Amino acid sequence: MASVLLPASLLLAVLMLIPELFGDFMAYQIGLYLIYGIAAQGIGYLWGKTGVLPLGQALFFGVAAYVTAIALRDVQGLGAQLVLALLVLAVLAGAAFVLATLIFRGRSESGPYFSLVTLALAMIAEQVAGTATGLTGGFNGLSGFQSLAALDPFGGFYYVIVAATVLVSLLLLILNRLPATLIARAVADNEPRLQLLGFPTHVVKGMAFAFSAVIAALAGGLFASHQGIVTPTSTGFALSAELVILAAVGGRFHVFGPLLGAVVVGWASAELRDSFPYWELLMAVAFILVVLKAPGGLAELIERAFRQAWPAKPPVPQPPLEAPPPLAAQAAQPLKFQDVELRIGVVRILNGVSFETPATGIVSIIGPNGAGKTSALNTITGNLHPTGGSICLGDARIDMRPPYRALGSGIGRKLQVPSVFFSMSVSENLTIAMMAGRARRLDYLKPSTFRWRSAALARVLEHPSVPLKDEVTQPVGTLPQGHRQFLEFAMTAASAPPVLLLDEPCAGLSPDETALMTDLVRQYQAETGALVIVIEHDMSIVEAISDKVLVLHQGRVLAFDTYAAIRADPQVSMVYAGGTK
Repeated sequence: MASVLLPASLLLAVLMLIPELFGDFMAYQIGLYLIYGIAAQGIGYLWGKTGVLPLGQALFFGVAAYVTAIALRDVQGLGAQLVLALLVLAVLAGAAFVLATLIFRGRSESGPYFSLVTLALAMIAEQVAGTATGLTGGFNGLSGFQSLAALDPFGGFYYVIVAATVLVSLLLLILNRLPATLIARAVADNEPRLQLLGFPTHVVKGMAFAFSAVIAALAGGLFASHQGIVTPTSTGFALSAELVILAAVGGRFHVFGPLLGAVVVGWASAELRDSFPYWELLMAVAFILVVLKAPGGLAELIERAFRQAWPAKPPVPQPPLEAPPPLAAQAAQPLKFQDVELRIGVVRILNGVSFETPATGIVSIIGPNGAGKTSALNTITGNLHPTGGSICLGDARIDMRPPYRALGSGIGRKLQVPSVFFSMSVSENLTIAMMAGRARRLDYLKPSTFRWRSAALARVLEHPSVPLKDEVTQPVGTLPQGHRQFLEFAMTAASAPPVLLLDEPCAGLSPDETALMTDLVRQYQAETGALVIVIEHDMSIVEAISDKVLVLHQGRVLAFDTYAAIRADPQVSMVYAGGTK
C-alpha cells in the first residue's frame, strides 16, 4: 500500500505548492496541462499495456466537454449536473467497449484498423461540431456558462483539477498492481497464447479502451469548466495527436509519464510558440526521437536514474493459496474427427481425416513434415476452421468456435515453439496460467489471485529436476530454450485440462531434459486421467509413452493403432521412419 500512497501523496504535495510558489496564473496554466495529462494517462494505459493505439481519443474528450458545457448552462443544481456527467461517462464507456470489441472480435491483428477507425470518428465529430450551430455553437464554439460550482478557474477550480489528477493517478497505481492489468499486458506480449489460455482478448481490449475513454471524458468535462468555452477542435485530430505525443514523450508505460509529458510539452510550447516559428516541427521531431530511442519516455529515463541510486528491494515472497476449481470442469471424453477437410486457398491440408481417440490415455501423432499434424491440432483449438467435416469432443461439436473457447471445452494446448509471455517473469507467466479457466470477474481485482497455485502446477514445479522453482523471479526472455519448454508445459497443465495437446514438447531438449519431459507427460496423464495428444518425431519417445499412434500422410490418416502394429505396418515404413536423439 505504501508503494501506491507515497507517490500519490508526493504528487499532491507538489501540485498544492504551485499556487503558493508561482501564483494563480501559473496554477491556471498548470491546471490546463494537467487536464491534457489526465486524458493522456488514459492513452498511456491503453497503449502502454495492451499495445493498442487510439488516434481519436479527442472524440470522448470533446463530447464530454460539450455535454458538460450544456449541463452547466441549462441544468440547475450541482447534484443534477453530476448525475448527468456520470450518465455521459457510462454511455461513452459503453460505446467505446462496443466499438473495440466489434473491431477486434476474431481479428487480433486489427490494431492499425482500430487506430484508423478512431481517427476517422474524431474527424467526423469535429466536422459535426463545426456545423451543428444550434447545439454546439458551430465554429465559434459553445460558451456563456459558469464553471463547476461557480469556482474561479484562476482560483478554486485548480484544486478540483488537482483532486482529479491525484485520484486518477491513484486509481492507475492501484490498477497496475492488480491481476486485471497483468492480463492487459499479456495481450501486448503474446495475444495468441492468451487466447489459448481461455481469455477473450477482444473483450480485454474493449474494457481497456472503455476505461481510457472514461478518463478522456473526465478530462473533457474539466476542460469545459476550466476554459469556459468548447470549440470543435476539442473533438478533432489535432488534439488527438497531441494527446498521443504527450503520452509518448512523457512515458506511456508509467502512470505519471503522461502528466510529465503534458507539463513539459505544454510549458515548452508556451515558451516557444511566440519566439520560435518552427516549434510544432520541434515537437514532432522530439516525438519521433522518443519513440525510436527512448520508447519509455522521460519517465523511464528518470526512473532508471532513480533505480541506479536507490535499487528496488526484492518483494517478500508470499505463501501460495489453493486455487479454486476450474469454472467449467470437464470429464475426459473421446475426440472424433469425421471426414475433416481443410483448405487454404487452393492448398489442401487435410483431406477427409477420420479417427476417434479413446477417452483417456496418450495418443501420439507422427508423419512426415507437411502431413498435417499441427494443422489437425489447430482445427481442434479453433485456430483454423475446417472447410468440411466435423470435430466432436464427446457429443459436443467444437470445430467452429474461436480459440479462446478451447479451454472452456476442456482443451489445453502447448505449441511447437515455446509460446510464453517473454517480457514477463516466470511468476507472472504462471499467475496468468493459474487464472485461466478459474478466475471470476472480481478475482481480477484481488491481489490474492497472484498467489493461486493448483495441484497440477505444484506437481510440475515440485518435481526435483524441473528448474522453474528457482527461476520464478527471472524474466522469461533470459531463460534457455529448454526451460521455456518446461514453463509452457507447466502453464498448459496448470488448469488441468482433460484434453492436453502437445506439439513436439521435446523439441530442442537434451536427452536428460527429454527424459524429464516424458516423465512429466506420463505423470500428468496418470494423475488426471486426461487424453493427451502428442506430436512427436522421436520414435523412442513415441514408443515409451503411447497407448495408440496416429500416422498422417499428405493430409490423410495412414494408420491408427498401437505402436507395435504401426511399426510393423509396411505402408508406414514406406513413408515415414522417424528418428531418435
